Amino acid sequence: MDELKYLNPTELLEKIYDTLCSEYEDEAHYDNEKDKQEIEITKKRLTKKVFNEFVVEDEYFLTMDSKTFKERYHLYEKDLLKMITGCSENGVPYEKFIVIIDDLLASANHRLNAFEQLNEEIIRIKAEKEQEEGVEEAIEAEESETEEEESEAEEG
Repeated sequence: MDELKYLNPTELLEKIYDTLCSEYEDEAHYDNEKDKQEIEITKKRLTKKVFNEFVVEDEYFLTMDSKTFKERYHLYEKDLLKMITGCSENGVPYEKFIVIIDDLLASANHRLNAFEQLNEEIIRIKAEKEQEEGVEEAIEAEESETEEEESEAEEG
């Protein structure tokens, strides 16, 4: 199995994913509309349960602080749900499924890193400008004092 960089899969994740895959397999055997509707509801709930069972940096999506989730993964929620659906609907093996999810989580992490780099650079640039302005103000203040002293000397 490939080395995962971000996703920390749990035993329960595998069980829920396997159950979801079996729901897709079972669906083909039902003709009754009521049964099909119930399977649809079950698939949606299991898809959400798979999503909630994702663990990144020892934090479950389900229990992750909403601000943290929004900052890191909100933009990827629809894509992650599509991946879960696409993989389970087509019977993608669990080992490959978690690699696919890990790749998408890597993308989210790279995005977050890019924004962190931007913020650090903005802070650095602002600090440099403040320092330059402080030096300029000190020079201006010194020049002003010198001019005052020269003016007083001329008057005296």
